[in-house]
Amino acid sequence: MRLVDRVARSNDCHRGYRRCGRGLLVGASVGLILLLGCGGGGGAGADAQSPSAGSGSVGLAAADDGADWRPKLGRAESFDGVKSAEALAQKLTAKALDGVTHVKLGGRGWGPELGRVLGSAETLAGVLSLDVSDNALGAEGAKALAASPYLAKLVELNIGGNDIGDAGASALAASESLAALRALNASSNAIGAEGASAIASSASLARLASLDLTMNPIGVEGARALAGSTTLGGLRSLFLLGSGILAEGALAIAQSSTLTGLTVLALSGNAIGDDGARAIAESRSLGSLSTLDLSANGIGEAGARALASSDSLGSLGALEMFGNEFGPGGQAALQQRYGSRLKF
Repeated sequence: MRLVDRVARSNDCHRGYRRCGRGLLVGASVGLILLLGCGGGGGAGADAQSPSAGSGSVGLAAADDGADWRPKLGRAESFDGVKSAEALAQKLTAKALDGVTHVKLGGRGWGPELGRVLGSAETLAGVLSLDVSDNALGAEGAKALAASPYLAKLVELNIGGNDIGDAGASALAASESLAALRALNASSNAIGAEGASAIASSASLARLASLDLTMNPIGVEGARALAGSTTLGGLRSLFLLGSGILAEGALAIAQSSTLTGLTVLALSGNAIGDDGARAIAESRSLGSLSTLDLSANGIGEAGARALASSDSLGSLGALEMFGNEFGPGGQAALQQRYGSRLKF
């Protein structure tokens, strides 16, 4: 399955991506703009064995990163019929969650109170995967959730589409309770360079294998912070679609001595142009990539030919190039090199 299709499936549940993606990906498939599976209460995963599947939990599991850390699907609880955060608090007090490993609360719009309710819920102590996407949590809700002493077993967190900003991202990064987290979807959250830097320098998030900051304005400085991190060496999937990293950000990632284990890199809609494409093509740090999405980046003939002649991308199983600007010559060069692995 194409990354764009996996992304579309994951993203099918993420309102923020559907809302923003069309304007960003001119000429490209609409489904292309998400990634790590995002919020909206449903769909972040790749299969029935992943906690992300149909749950809106971290969609980075949708890409083929070879991860073996994903928790097996136990019992999922979505609290159907509960109409408010206050009512949820009563349920969590009265109802044991024995055997529940996945809690799915995406798309409820319950605001910061949901973060406070979940943050004080001792019954979540055994939960491995939590989806609170698209709930208008804001920074305060994110802070309350991050302060919970009951999330020490959490492996996947989807907090996408909540407008948590830099303050909320910094709270997550500082949370000692999230030290077991392997997958974080913080997409579409108004996180800038400051929040990205907090995540990049977080000792608590050092076990992350998958990170989704799609549709956050982290910019060049945010990309540089991630590339220069000393704690994110375990990342296997990185999703930065529509994050404004430009060619300079792509260069930083391409030259990173930390992100050398990446197998999935999605940079669609970042205006990296030929210079960014060339940096990635010449990278000595990205040789493990199996999936690379450079769609809708203004890449022309020079960038296409650089990618076609790359000595560093021999492991690619999928190269997404939808919505770029190269002509027949660049297309022919890419097709000759990558054959059926090229999608455009």
